Amino acid sequence: MNATQKLFRPLAPPTRAEPEAQARIAFSQAPSGSSYISGQQVGYPFHLGRTLKLPDDPAGMAAVYLQSCSGGIFAGEDLHVQLRAGPGSQAHVSTGAATIAHSMLEASARQTVSLTAEAGALLEYLPMATILFPQAKLLSRVNITLHPGARVMLCDAFCLHTPQGNSGLFDFYRAELEVRSPSGQLLAGDRLALTGLDMTRRSPGVSGPFQALATFMLIGQGLPIEVLKTLLRKALRDLPDSYLGVSALANDSGVSVRILTLDAVALRNVLRIAWATVREQLLGIAPRVRRK
Repeated sequence: MNATQKLFRPLAPPTRAEPEAQARIAFSQAPSGSSYISGQQVGYPFHLGRTLKLPDDPAGMAAVYLQSCSGGIFAGEDLHVQLRAGPGSQAHVSTGAATIAHSMLEASARQTVSLTAEAGALLEYLPMATILFPQAKLLSRVNITLHPGARVMLCDAFCLHTPQGNSGLFDFYRAELEVRSPSGQLLAGDRLALTGLDMTRRSPGVSGPFQALATFMLIGQGLPIEVLKTLLRKALRDLPDSYLGVSALANDSGVSVRILTLDAVALRNVLRIAWATVREQLLGIAPRVRRK
């Protein structure tokens, strides 16, 4: 076996519990310490850009953009993305633009993201928001397998859009997240269910006047939870057009931030600050702004 064969290992086949994924990407750490894509199987509707080394990222971190070629999410689609960060690797995965969930008259759509962070890995999955068009029906699932010493940073965000001349509402948006150990033990879970009617009522305790919502999490065990909660609350305290809460996840699994904002611009700003705050606490350097 030559050196190249040693570095590149094939992706494990999907388990029977999971549908075949359209995008399967694995990251590994090279002997030099740099992270790289060690396996990829990416098909329609996804496109994977080349690995980037971005300013103010940790030395050796691999950054990639996973984009949609189809123009969004359509009725009846069952999309699945699998990301795996091998031991000691560091990877940042994002999208080049927001994802449109189009009107869905025939059937709902589902998007599943499976994240596996092996021992000592850092995996950031920070896609831009999903834009819900009238009659959109979307179930978003995030399944995380957390190994000892691993860290996962993620966000799940959506906002509303009504094209000119259309007064309709999205039908529903449901988000489910589970964090499990390698043995399958449930460490933490989160569920969210909203309908278009829920949003238009502007009820206190549901959405009020806000039109964009996100959940941001840092997942990992043995983190300085109280320090992170204090830093996030301080960094996000006085931001305009937003309302949020910071809390600890069950079983020493990390920190969660629930965010409501008036629009997508304010939402992007809050998520950027949350990401920069956590990255600086974890790694000692804040990321440079990448999206306007």
